Amino acid sequence: MPDARKPREGEHSILAQIIAIRLQQLEAQSPDAESFIAKLGVGRGTYFDLLRGQGNPTLRTIERVAARLDQSLFELVGLTDADLRRATKRVGIDYDELRGALAERKFADTRIAAAMTPRK
Repeated sequence: MPDARKPREGEHSILAQIIAIRLQQLEAQSPDAESFIAKLGVGRGTYFDLLRGQGNPTLRTIERVAARLDQSLFELVGLTDADLRRATKRVGIDYDELRGALAERKFADTRIAAAMTPRK
């Protein structure tokens, strides 16, 4: 049985392709590729894998890229609020509660990062 974490040669997930397209669009709006890569906080190899829609990035990597771009994960993959409301309703999740929980998590992550940053 093939390893579930590695796509076969030539196979690419739909999510990886969506992220690749979005990164290409966002990089085109950036002054230069190097500053864009630095802003994302991922290594060059990881960035170019993402840009080509290759590999199998972790959800944490995708979340980090979205946060560095000051976007939600949903915005990064191009989902609108209407799409999210429809999807969460379908599975019985309150959309507004979900947005609130995500905002709280982002705030907590920011506070933790600030607390861990060495002071000069």
